[in-house]
Amino acid sequence: MISFEKAQRLIGENVPKPKKIKVSLANSLGDVIAEDVKAPFPLPIYDNSAMDGYVLRSCDTRSASQRKPVLLKIKDTMKAGDYPTRPLSTGEAYKIMTGALIPKGGDCILPKEEALVKNGCLIIEQLIGVSRHVRRQGEEIEKGRRVICKGAVIHPATVGVLASFGLECVKVFVRPKVSVITTGSELIPAGQELKPGKIYDSNSLVVSSILKSMRIEPVLIQTIGDRKGILKRTLKRAFEKSDVLILTGGVSVGDYDYVKEVLAQFGVRTIFWKVSQKPGKPIYFGRKGSKLVFGLPGNPASVFTCFYEYVFPALRRMSGFCNPYLHREMLKIGTQIKPDRRKILFLKGKTELDGKKKTVIPLSRQGSHMISSLQDANCFILIPPSRKSTKEGQKVRVDLLPAGNGAL
Repeated sequence: MISFEKAQRLIGENVPKPKKIKVSLANSLGDVIAEDVKAPFPLPIYDNSAMDGYVLRSCDTRSASQRKPVLLKIKDTMKAGDYPTRPLSTGEAYKIMTGALIPKGGDCILPKEEALVKNGCLIIEQLIGVSRHVRRQGEEIEKGRRVICKGAVIHPATVGVLASFGLECVKVFVRPKVSVITTGSELIPAGQELKPGKIYDSNSLVVSSILKSMRIEPVLIQTIGDRKGILKRTLKRAFEKSDVLILTGGVSVGDYDYVKEVLAQFGVRTIFWKVSQKPGKPIYFGRKGSKLVFGLPGNPASVFTCFYEYVFPALRRMSGFCNPYLHREMLKIGTQIKPDRRKILFLKGKTELDGKKKTVIPLSRQGSHMISSLQDANCFILIPPSRKSTKEGQKVRVDLLPAGNGAL
């Protein structure tokens, strides 16, 4: 049996490097950029107008005053999308729309609402400064500048930036292919009649739901009984399809817990089995070549805890995330907790605001078989092994669950 910290370290050491793929920008939301993206041209690409109004030459307005205004002949109209074919000459102005290119010679904009026009001439009564209301070429992004860093998560704004450079595709890290296998002869799917000795399968739905919230669509979801033959057939299919196998149940020491035995027959090398923790002590982690295998204990709270503390960071590493772990904070706990002398405790918890300070409280119904309190939890409270109680108001480590218990 190993410690929680060692288990996380061993998983991190065995996660294969993420693979890269080129995808359509339109379908890249939530993916991780696999290489730096540099600006192929400046933004704005040309000088353009920031307002509707008139483009002119600042030097033509140097002598302008109310007593002696300057008259500029309005020669043309420039709208967004037009390309100016002739330069702006002395004594001239063009009517211009927001986003339209600045013609050669023009260097400032007089907004429409400030303009006085008479007989086709623009009447200027004061100096109009150079660059007034002009968006200069490259003022936002210079050509060659790194605009998106490797490891960045693509958000809607990221899509907008990349689209501004005309990119149709982007290189991202591939999300792993995952199979979910739930074992237990007592399990039946929703919709069937609940007979004595049977329970409805929730684990496969919980695990697959978290995966989908991570934008990982499982390639196989199978619930099977505690029989070696069907387990072997299911594992064969899973190994053919998957980068990661997640099994729930069958990893403890019961007479019908066959998972470890059958995995060994498939050539899976055991990295560890059993972690000094509660819930989730009999967690299994193994590797076959570049394929990872997680065996999670069958109790619902154990599945939930072990997934987020072990499987979640492994999948995020494989997807290219720089920080794969749950976000961690140190918060004051709202009640006294009796620790376990040998095991780290993962308590389902909820953070609260006490005035301006955030605190955390453990929820009721902490049993490993209890799932109802998970819907109210937004964190795990980690209580390390100790002989001394954790006092009310003492700071404890809190691992925050993602929004919606899974969304990245």
